[in-house]
Amino acid sequence: MSRKDTYDDIDALVNDLKSDIEDTLMDEVLEEVKDIELKHVEEDVLSVYAPSIYKRRSNNGIDDESNIVGKVDNMELEVDNVTEFNEDYGSSNHGIGLSDLINDGDSLNGFFYDYPGEFNQPRPFIDNTIEEIETSNSVDNALEKGLHKRGYDIE
Repeated sequence: MSRKDTYDDIDALVNDLKSDIEDTLMDEVLEEVKDIELKHVEEDVLSVYAPSIYKRRSNNGIDDESNIVGKVDNMELEVDNVTEFNEDYGSSNHGIGLSDLINDGDSLNGFFYDYPGEFNQPRPFIDNTIEEIETSNSVDNALEKGLHKRGYDIE
C-alpha cells in the first residue's frame, strides 16, 4: 500500500480502508459485474431467438443497465436485476421478477409465461454471469484497479 496518509490510530486506518473498499465495490466492481451480465443477456437471452408473440422493449428491459443495481453491506456487494414485467404486455406477472423468470424458466420461481413457446425454457444469464465472475479474474482486477485509483498499491 503506498497511500500517503499516516495513521496513529488503527481504527482510523481500518475505517478508511473499509470505506475505500466499499466505494470501489459500488463503482468499479459494480460496473464490471454489469458489463458481464449485459454480455450474458445478449448471448444467453436476446440472441437465442426472435420473439413472435411479443415485441421486446427498446428500453427498461433486462438489457437496460439501470435495471442492474447494487448495494454494499459490510464490504459485500449484492447485485440484482430489478427489471419489472412489462405492464403493456398484459401478463399475469407483475412487478420485479422478469429476470428470474427468464433465468430459471417457467414456474420455477412462482412466475409463469402467459403463452407456450421455446422461450419458456431457462435461459440462465444470471447463472452464467455468476459462473463467469467466479471463474475469471475480472472482478478481482476491477477491485484492484479501483483501490489503485484511490491510492493503494497492491502487489
